[in-house]
Amino acid sequence: MKSLLHVVTRPLDAMARGIVEATGADPGLRVEVVDLTVGEPDYAALVARIFEADAIATW
Repeated sequence: MKSLLHVVTRPLDAMARGIVEATGADPGLRVEVVDLTVGEPDYAALVARIFEADAIATW
């Protein structure tokens, strides 16, 4: 199964939110979202997820 990682660097606008939700509804795609705008981000875990993902979208 293909995987997509969404990396959120600022609050999502309506278009970006819609795209994240639409990709999450695709049963043939494993979607993960890492939100860097909340709390203390775990950058080591983010780097690992980046190398595991087939595609990355940064918002």
